[in-house]
Amino acid sequence: LITWRVAPSEEWRLPVDVDNVSPWLIKATIAAEDRRFWSHCGVDPLAVLRAVGQNLGNRRRISGASTITMQSIRLIWPRERTYPTKCIEAFRALELEDIADKDEIIQLYLNLAPYGGNVVGAEAAARRYFSKSAAELSLGEASLLAGIPQSPARFNPRKHLDKALERREYVLE
Repeated sequence: LITWRVAPSEEWRLPVDVDNVSPWLIKATIAAEDRRFWSHCGVDPLAVLRAVGQNLGNRRRISGASTITMQSIRLIWPRERTYPTKCIEAFRALELEDIADKDEIIQLYLNLAPYGGNVVGAEAAARRYFSKSAAELSLGEASLLAGIPQSPARFNPRKHLDKALERREYVLE
């Protein structure tokens, strides 16, 4: 890479093939976002049951049970976050899992996920935060990046390094 600049959308983006991403980033992303990614069909029934129990028990939304596949759908087609929208995302996730393999889905997610500020995608995040490609990330760097998409504003390492490092520790555990 010789140079890059912000896209017309005012976002830093650099698409990357899953084969050019550190295995640590893939493992850390799955640990942070969807531990059963490799075994479910786009919707994780155990996560749904957990989320329903937590949300009913606390009388407010605590957990959303979104899988990486469902999050990818939301990133492609953003909508208001409601229960009917969650049902649509679940249906679309099942469809996506039917036409794409897991490597294609994780690649899609890693290219669409928000990594704080106007940084979108793992390759752009690796270059902005660590001045290296996503393929070169260490376990610690990958774990820090993997923690950001859950709450990009709260875990942006340029603004809230302490919170980003706390989230990294969670991902590493």
